[in-house]
Amino acid sequence: MPGLVPPKGGSISLDEPVGRYPTVSTNPGTPSSPRSKRSGRKSNNGNDEMRTVRLRLLPSGAQEKKLRRIADATAKLWNELNYARLMQFRASGIVDFKGTGHEFYHKYNVVLSVNAGVVIQLNNQAWNSFFKLLKLHRQGRLPKFMGKPSPPGFWKDRLLGKRELIILVRNDRYYLEPINGGEGYLVLKDWNLRIKYAGRIKWSGKQGTLVIKYEGDRWFAYVPIEVGAKPAKTNPKGYVKGTHEKIQIENTKGGNKAFIDIGLNNLFAVVFNHSDTAILIKGSTIKAEYYWWKRETKTYQAVRDWLRNHGFNAWRRYHMFYLHAEYKQHERLRHYYRTAVRFLARTLHEMGANEVFVGYPYMLSQNNSNEYNANIWWFNKVIRWLGEVLQEYGIRFNIVNEYGTSRQCSICNMKHENGRVKRGLYVCESTGIKINADLNAARNIAKRAGYKTPIPKKILSYIVTTNGVKPLTPKEGVTVETPTVKPSPPKGEKGVI
Repeated sequence: MPGLVPPKGGSISLDEPVGRYPTVSTNPGTPSSPRSKRSGRKSNNGNDEMRTVRLRLLPSGAQEKKLRRIADATAKLWNELNYARLMQFRASGIVDFKGTGHEFYHKYNVVLSVNAGVVIQLNNQAWNSFFKLLKLHRQGRLPKFMGKPSPPGFWKDRLLGKRELIILVRNDRYYLEPINGGEGYLVLKDWNLRIKYAGRIKWSGKQGTLVIKYEGDRWFAYVPIEVGAKPAKTNPKGYVKGTHEKIQIENTKGGNKAFIDIGLNNLFAVVFNHSDTAILIKGSTIKAEYYWWKRETKTYQAVRDWLRNHGFNAWRRYHMFYLHAEYKQHERLRHYYRTAVRFLARTLHEMGANEVFVGYPYMLSQNNSNEYNANIWWFNKVIRWLGEVLQEYGIRFNIVNEYGTSRQCSICNMKHENGRVKRGLYVCESTGIKINADLNAARNIAKRAGYKTPIPKKILSYIVTTNGVKPLTPKEGVTVETPTVKPSPPKGEKGVI
């Protein structure tokens, strides 16, 4: 894949376990980065540059009732179509795509108009993916960690039995009317709806299929944008006007290389080839946030199950509390991760980096899956997000297989079984030099990419908070002493300022 750096030795061994590499590529537009083929569509500038804008919808009471009816009809179409195809597959092993699609399109186009075709196309894609995976499974070509594939599921809450509220709108059946930088109106042509939205639109380009979802008692619109592409002549309003018309916003400030080891206690450990300064961004707040919301969800789940088992209808209310807590947990972790990624990309740009190498924990979740790397640590998403943000600064992005980088000593190049004496500290048994364990891994990643880095002498430490990334390393001339607070004066006396 583009941007993938083979392990030491120059090539990837055919004996290595088969699995998936992260869907990250180098920055499009750079001389050595070929066009991405992920979306399968070619824009006018020759690059696939898709981004999705998330907008918060603020419908009125009447508009929300109408949205609920449309979303319920959309989910009902998906479920009925999917059930009919599931019965065909169980009976004969094949699916009549054309017949079932024609039948249910004419059944629901009165309510959904041409948007019923979008739902049917999405279901077609899901079933085609299922048949391809099933064929690979029967041939024994799927990775060992993947079991037998299952047919597409249904859009509903299994416990409550209610349908999920999702609306799909064809790209020429809606348009956006921005008022200012953070507000505007979403116009849905087929249902005569003009719904106010809140959210900044960063990208300009040709709009794709709109997805409206009801999440956490709120309505959100997901607008895919092919950045820089012009709309079809038949749909002049299908152009989203944002702040930027191309992905790369900034130019690089130097030619330095950065090497990153990702983790959880230290979310990012960064070393450079030109400086003995290193960066540590700690992720302890992410773990704290996860466990706090885990306690909340477990409490609601326990109360819900007790009420349900004893025949009390109040369990439905606690089930909604449980779903809301799960949603909040996901949103909070997403905020922390994206905040850290944005801060790191900006910092690397300021330090003159023009190329970044990131260690990817290949096959980690398949070979050693646990709560940390499956639920708390979103390493695959973090790497993908980092690649997208670095693209905005014109920084090339590469993936390195990090297997064994934590055990190998970056000072003497030997593998010390007892080198990691405790969390965060690595001691070279040959020289006695001590180094941060994650920075040691980052230096080994640099060696696999063919670069040398100096031993870090100055470490800039940061921590992710709800209000941005804050420094833990004191600035020059600033002490870390806790300031003394003078007691408040007695009543009637004047205090000293």
